[in-house]
Amino acid sequence: MPDLQRIVLNLKEFSVTLALAMKDPTTLKSQHDTSLLYATAALFEKLSPYLEFNIVPAQTRFDLFKNGTSYCYFVRNGWFSIHHSADPVLLGTLQLPGIIGIGGAIPESAGLYIESKVESEVAMTTVPEMHALINELDLWEMLSKHIFRMTGSIFTKGVLLTGNSSYEIIRFHLIELMNEPEEIRNITVAVTYVQQKTRLSRSTIMKMLAQLKQGGYVTLENGILKKVHKLPLKY
Repeated sequence: MPDLQRIVLNLKEFSVTLALAMKDPTTLKSQHDTSLLYATAALFEKLSPYLEFNIVPAQTRFDLFKNGTSYCYFVRNGWFSIHHSADPVLLGTLQLPGIIGIGGAIPESAGLYIESKVESEVAMTTVPEMHALINELDLWEMLSKHIFRMTGSIFTKGVLLTGNSSYEIIRFHLIELMNEPEEIRNITVAVTYVQQKTRLSRSTIMKMLAQLKQGGYVTLENGILKKVHKLPLKY
């Protein structure tokens, strides 16, 4: 079992992230976020020697829950998107090194799956097997920080998508797109990225992007987001 004291300490740290998100959920990564991202990378490094990585082609799908068993995935190279099987909305993308499903809290009813967008390198294992290994290696603190990072991301997106204006939602996703690796951003049309991750109409997104470009707030080349300058908080 994880050390309860460690978990409580991490919860106290995580409350800072939640407070910042509620104040302005579209801020760029803070030092705290970077620390949590480092914890994910450290966890990935510790577990990698025990995993078998395989190269998979683009458009390969992996379910997080299948035949009564929960699975987790480790992405070392490539690009994976996260989807909900009953909903066409793109939930997000996995940053490298990417870990998903390791907490084991995602129910089968969620219908979540990941899909490779390009040729990628990924390892798959069951959640019970991974928890046994984490217990053996005493990596619960790293795991808890990784989970808090994921929870913070979900919380931030939930805040954005509940009761906020179309502009605030678009602003958040433009910043999120700018934080994607350059090789991904350079092949991603900004309006398509935002539309896949929201329920906003294409015309609404295109209108706001055009106005932001005209105002010098963003740089777009052939629909590709090249740079985000200081975006206004309100439209």
